[in-house]
Amino acid sequence: IFFRAAGAALHKRLGSDAAAVTAADWVEAFAVGVERVQFYGGARPGMRTMLDALVPALEAARAQAEAGASGTEVLNQAAGAALKGAEATQGMEAMAGRASYVRKEQMAKAPDPGAMAIAYAVQALTK
Repeated sequence: IFFRAAGAALHKRLGSDAAAVTAADWVEAFAVGVERVQFYGGARPGMRTMLDALVPALEAARAQAEAGASGTEVLNQAAGAALKGAEATQGMEAMAGRASYVRKEQMAKAPDPGAMAIAYAVQALTK
């Protein structure tokens, strides 16, 4: 849901000119993706889901863009914030998402897998 929405937002803004992606474009794409995940999934940050990585990534991207950073810098900061947010899910009780079906004891020693996957995916965008 996130990548489909974010990709559609980028395509709408840029067409097929991927080389022209700006910091503001990345922020808009992240914002649209986060909104769609929240809309369809009903989760919010703190519920041990991918949003615990996505929302910090969006906030970091927005702050960097507002400070005049380049698209590359925005993505680098978003990737770091996503990883930090994902790692912070360790020990959280899952209240939504697939992890909510797993016993607490099994999830206590590891971060949320969906949040970690998102963190790695955002990191891959920096390459």
